[in-house]
Amino acid sequence: MPLLVQKYGGTSVSTPERREMVLQKIVAAKNSGNDVVVIVSAMGRRGDPYATDTFLDMLKEVGPNPDPKKKDLLASCGEIISACLVAHALDQKGYPAEAMTGFQAGIYTDGNFTNSEIINITPDRIFKALKNGKIAVIAGFQGFTEDWEITTLGRGGSDTTAIAVGGALKADLVEIYTDVPGVALTDPRLVPEAPFIRSIEFEPMYLLARAGAKVIHPRAVKTAITYNMPFAVRSTFSDDPGTIIGKVGENFGGIYGIALTKGVHIVKIRDNEMTGFWQRYALDELFYELVNREGCCFAVQGDVSSLITQGSQLSVSSECDLITLVWDQNSGISAEKISAILSGAGFTWEGFFSLPSGGTWAVPAAQTQKAVQTLFSAFNKGAALAG
Repeated sequence: MPLLVQKYGGTSVSTPERREMVLQKIVAAKNSGNDVVVIVSAMGRRGDPYATDTFLDMLKEVGPNPDPKKKDLLASCGEIISACLVAHALDQKGYPAEAMTGFQAGIYTDGNFTNSEIINITPDRIFKALKNGKIAVIAGFQGFTEDWEITTLGRGGSDTTAIAVGGALKADLVEIYTDVPGVALTDPRLVPEAPFIRSIEFEPMYLLARAGAKVIHPRAVKTAITYNMPFAVRSTFSDDPGTIIGKVGENFGGIYGIALTKGVHIVKIRDNEMTGFWQRYALDELFYELVNREGCCFAVQGDVSSLITQGSQLSVSSECDLITLVWDQNSGISAEKISAILSGAGFTWEGFFSLPSGGTWAVPAAQTQKAVQTLFSAFNKGAALAG
């Protein structure tokens, strides 16, 4: 029997009406002859009563600097509540289901509280539930250590859980259900006409996720690469086919996508003796790992006040946004051609970073939307990008 893993995010399970849509998709998958494993996130977002951030805010109200173990134990509760509600609702519809914590599902992690990594999964209990004809509903975002401590996986944790569980079970497909109908070629808020793509390869999706594409966390894509586990990104609220991420995929005129990271500063090192400075600084402050070592400049996201105090040794740009293009290496597209399109349209940039099969331009924040629209229009109209 085919095995399908489905993951539903916090928006998808946030209300009874939306949970009913989730149940319809689970039941449809079961009725189609699949064994079904479901991974769920906590319900809603900060301010909603059972959202993870709401729970963590309760700790802050008691006092500052809560113990990470306590934070993780409390943070795991939202997903457990979701798992119980979804499993019980399936029972009520005549589809037996078993709710499980990450611990019960056999998800072992390291001991890095609030941002742990999955080390191994022993899915015996999941297989037992499936063998007994049940739907397994697992709390995402969590696992346990060799010392029986509960840990959480950090951002994108439920997506990572779903893909890792799918890999451990050798599932036929993992479906990530969210509130968007797939992966768009670029942010539809910047380019409303940007199409949603039908498929994309693992590696370009990983680069785009690292570069700011919000639809899937890069750790989840990296997990899919590790397990060679194809997955789909689909909408809970429509029947659109979504986007398949796997070994093969399509591109548009050689371009896989355009991603955006907002609110960065470009730091340039003037003193040759400080060429190793970025490495030391990266330990604490370099959130976006883009480094142009030859030009001695790097991108920093967050507070740069401490850098500005370095004086004449460093120059720090005004706020920029990073525009990243990822392209097919065999397409003939090059960074020089992209730069020519930008400069020809009057755009400037504070720094450039070369990536595998792509490049990143640090554009002043005020120019970002028009720059992205210009690039989209260029390859959408078949401008001289390739060849």
